[in-house]
Amino acid sequence: MKGIDHVFDKIMLATGIALLVLFWWQFPAMPSPDQQHYTSYTSPTEGITSTSKWTYIRPDKALTPRQVIRIQMRALQENDQQDSGIITVFNFSSPKNKMHIGPINHFRLIVRDPAYRTMLNFKSYKTGQLVVADDKAYQLVVITGRDGTEEVYMFILAKQRKGNYKGCWMTEGIARMEPGRQTSLT
Repeated sequence: MKGIDHVFDKIMLATGIALLVLFWWQFPAMPSPDQQHYTSYTSPTEGITSTSKWTYIRPDKALTPRQVIRIQMRALQENDQQDSGIITVFNFSSPKNKMHIGPINHFRLIVRDPAYRTMLNFKSYKTGQLVVADDKAYQLVVITGRDGTEEVYMFILAKQRKGNYKGCWMTEGIARMEPGRQTSLT
């Protein structure tokens, strides 16, 4: 009996290692350079235009809350096999938010959860009125998924007060709104 248990343990260990290797191979830490998307944004204050690969776009003091949300939405809409869109959204997550969501590989799993899966490679989106109060910004976003279903999310941004991103708007959280709950886009 002990021999069978020992063999079973070895089989389970080998299966676990094989699945781990498969997971690492399927989701590399960074996308390959030839499969990255480019995006551009223009700063309203200084007229600066910048073009960057999705994964290299980082928070910048010149970006408004609306631009930060637009960058993240386009990145998620054009997410590729290497998850460059998800990495971009992770780049715009505030340090406080990263304490809750953990490392990038955990964040990749969160985005694929049924509550947020609609955000990946969606068909279209509409935004509500942006509300900015002091160093916080709130925006409702209605996403139409590839299958035609609509989901409503609340983007919560905060202007960072310290650290490397002082003065930058970053995502504090994205809350999925409950179905049937009254929301208004104006």
